[in-house]
Amino acid sequence: QIRVRVIEGRQLPGNNIKPVVKVHVCGQTHRTRIKRGNNPYFDEIFFYNVHMTPLELLDETVSIRVRKNGACSKGCWMHIALSGHFTMFRNILVSCLSAFLGHAVMRKWLLLSDPEDTSSGAKGYMKVSMFVLGTGDEPPV
Repeated sequence: QIRVRVIEGRQLPGNNIKPVVKVHVCGQTHRTRIKRGNNPYFDEIFFYNVHMTPLELLDETVSIRVRKNGACSKGCWMHIALSGHFTMFRNILVSCLSAFLGHAVMRKWLLLSDPEDTSSGAKGYMKVSMFVLGTGDEPPV
């Protein structure tokens, strides 16, 4: 099982925004509730049940996207940028699988950027935790 906790956003650009976060893992997608403001607090956990070996899991991606306004068109999603990639999060999965104490990445700030304009710089930050749990594993506190 993969668990993704969307904790909070910071410094999201715009005025009167209503951000929502979409998390896509192993072909499954979940969305947070719509919040208000540039520094939204979500604190939502999403569960993804997968039946894969750790090696198969390394070929999967995790996509975390933030939309600034619920009524916004499809093209205005901001993406987490990690190691120069927008939706490829193999690094997070590798970190989770190789970390001690429950295979987890805990309360990390990730950079948001515009995938259509890679030179535009930071578009805010999202704090997330991610756990990869095998059979019999207990999630970290």
